[in-house]
Amino acid sequence: MGLSTSTDRMTLDQFEEKLMDGDRWVELVEGRFVRLSPPDDLHGDVVRNLSRSLAAFLKKSTDTYACFELPLIVRREPPIVRCPAISCFRFQLQGRFGETDKLFTDTCPSLVIEIASTNERRDAMAERVRAYLEWGVSGVWVVDPTTRHVHQFHGQSTGQMLKEPQVLLGHPVLPGFAIPVSELFRLPDWMKAKADPEDD
Repeated sequence: MGLSTSTDRMTLDQFEEKLMDGDRWVELVEGRFVRLSPPDDLHGDVVRNLSRSLAAFLKKSTDTYACFELPLIVRREPPIVRCPAISCFRFQLQGRFGETDKLFTDTCPSLVIEIASTNERRDAMAERVRAYLEWGVSGVWVVDPTTRHVHQFHGQSTGQMLKEPQVLLGHPVLPGFAIPVSELFRLPDWMKAKADPEDD
């Protein structure tokens, strides 16, 4: 199933009702309801590999935590809500994990990680990145599992592209974090075993 966009306008309250009903991979673009294709296996591999590395790193961090598939209210009028794969937030005074129990949030994350795994995600990526940076997100990482590269954006810079065998560094958003680009696309062990069966 590909991109599905409604021509009817929707409010943030109506969008919240959709989320409460269990809708996933849905967004609002200029008030129009958009349903994205479910993530594919390549998308899942990147999320799993990043999650493992981020969990190990953030366990030692005193000021940052990660949320997964949390819709972000990038703009309220006309409403724009995007649902990136991963968002990293600074701990707030009102609670250390203030965003984790929300259906969606208007709190600006310090880092957004997008995965360009389907055509509609890839086609709209330039606009997504621009909107995040204009909103105030400090860093945006775009991982493309098809071309196996990562684009890093900080502030209003043009971005940096990383490929294997380079290393993705978290500075300045996640100082000290590092992961080889190749590790982002590593197949799960059961898949590698299936691809390379032992000789009889």
